[in-house]
Amino acid sequence: MAPSSARRRVLLALAGASVTSLALACNGIIGLSDYSRGECSGGELCEELVPDAGADAPDAAADAPDVKPDASGTLPVSWAAWPMPNYDAGGAVDNPMGYDVVADQGFEDRVTKLVWRHPMPANASSATYEQALEICSAPWRLPSRIELVSLLDLSASGAKVSDVFKSPAPGVPQSSHWTFSEVRPFDPAKREHWVVDFDRGGLAKREEAGSAAVRCVKGGS
Repeated sequence: MAPSSARRRVLLALAGASVTSLALACNGIIGLSDYSRGECSGGELCEELVPDAGADAPDAAADAPDVKPDASGTLPVSWAAWPMPNYDAGGAVDNPMGYDVVADQGFEDRVTKLVWRHPMPANASSATYEQALEICSAPWRLPSRIELVSLLDLSASGAKVSDVFKSPAPGVPQSSHWTFSEVRPFDPAKREHWVVDFDRGGLAKREEAGSAAVRCVKGGS
């Protein structure tokens, strides 16, 4: 084998390893592994909780809801069954953000088909996790992390949500909002959930006894 050919193979192998390492790092940051790993009681990670349907298996996902609330860290997390809305960053985008009024309920996202309750009651501006569950009683529910993130408009200079949520009052608080998505690995002593910051557009962890704002949702494609 010529020296140049051997050198080329080594460089290609190193490049492949670098790409793999980068992908694994991104996976850890955004929590993609949550969707293939669940947790057993006590916070231990359990593999293969989501069965791997073969190519010839019936497509049961078509009629399944886009998300399923977890039960204290024991169930795997589901993927969203819709594309993410894209905010206007100064050019044409796929799946642009947009909402339609749903009488006496709130706004339906044109992309995700989720219906967001608006306006929210006054006590939704600050509540514990248990209070948030009560506020979002049937037919409403607390959103998952990815559902709530779908409202973020990171091109906005002020509140990171659409102006449609400003009226009628009360508008969306520029603060952190509860999701039902638990922080993994689950710690029964802390019982933390992810919250989404509508002021700066970030994510944070919060214990159930803490307080955050509440935004209820229902439906989905």
